[in-house]
Amino acid sequence: MKPHLFAEPRPLDLKPSAEPLAQALDIQHDTDPAHDHGPARRIPHLGHALLFFSLTLFFLSLSLTLIWAAFHIRTDEAARAHPGIALAAQALAYALTLAASFWLFPRLWSRSFLHGIQWNVLAARRRWLTLLPAAMLLAVAALYAQQFVHVPDTSPLDDLMQSARSAWLTVAFGVLLAPLTEEIAFRGFLLPALATAYDWLALERTPAGLERWRNSSLHSTAAVCFAAIFSSVPFALLHAGQLSHAWGLIAILYAVSLALSLVRIRTHSVACSTLVHATYNATIFALSLLPDGLLHHLDKLSR
Repeated sequence: MKPHLFAEPRPLDLKPSAEPLAQALDIQHDTDPAHDHGPARRIPHLGHALLFFSLTLFFLSLSLTLIWAAFHIRTDEAARAHPGIALAAQALAYALTLAASFWLFPRLWSRSFLHGIQWNVLAARRRWLTLLPAAMLLAVAALYAQQFVHVPDTSPLDDLMQSARSAWLTVAFGVLLAPLTEEIAFRGFLLPALATAYDWLALERTPAGLERWRNSSLHSTAAVCFAAIFSSVPFALLHAGQLSHAWGLIAILYAVSLALSLVRIRTHSVACSTLVHATYNATIFALSLLPDGLLHHLDKLSR
C-alpha cells in the first residue's frame, strides 16, 4: 500500500498500515463505526479551487473599479503614476475574497472553512520555534541566490517605498494579508485539489480501487509531489509583475513555493506554511533595506 501524506493533523506515519483498506479512516470518520459519516468527500477539489480563484478575480476587478472611481483615475497611465492604487485594490480584493469564502465554503462542505482547508493552528503553536528560524534561513538563502541571476535595477516595489505611508502599508500587506490569502489559495485550495485530481486519474478502476477511493480521502505521495510542483507555477507567476518579469527571480520564488508546500505537507497545516511565508516576507523586507536602503528610508519612515 502506498504511503499517504494528507490526513487529519497527526504525526506523519509512512509505515504501511496492517488494517484493510476498507477500514481506512479520514477527516470525516471516527474510530467508532457508529460515528462514521458516510463515503469520503475530498475537499477542496478542483471545482472548489476554481471557485475560490474566480472569487478573487471578481473582487480584484470590483476593487480596481471602485478605487479608480474614488480617485478619479481614467487611464492605465494615470494608474501607473499612483502605484499604491494597485496595492490598495489587491488588499481590498484579498479581504473581500476571504470574507466571502468564510461564508460560502462552509455551506458547500458542511464543515468550518478552517477545518476544510486544514488550517490546523495547533501545529503552528507546537512548531513555531522551528518554523521561524527556518523561514529566516530560507529568506537569507533566497537573497544569496540573487547573486547568480539578473536583478533589475528597479521594480514596482521600489515605487511603493518612496513615501512613509506607502512603505508601511506595503510592509503590512506583505507580512500580514498577502501571506494569509496566498497560502489559503495555493496551499489550502490548489495543492490538495491537484493531489485529488492526480489520485483520481491514477486510480485503478477495479472494485478494490473504487472501494479505497470511497472509504478514504488520503492522498498518495506521488499526488502531493505532483501538486507541490504544479501549484508552485501559478504562485511564482503571480509575483512576476512585482519582480519586473525577471525570470531568475521568478525561479527563486518558485523554489520558495516548493519549500512552503513541503511545510504544509509535512505539518498537515496551512497555518504553518502561512507563518513561514509571513516570516520569510518580513525577513526579506528587513534584509533588503539593511545594506543600502535602511538608512536611506529611515528618515522617510519616521516622518
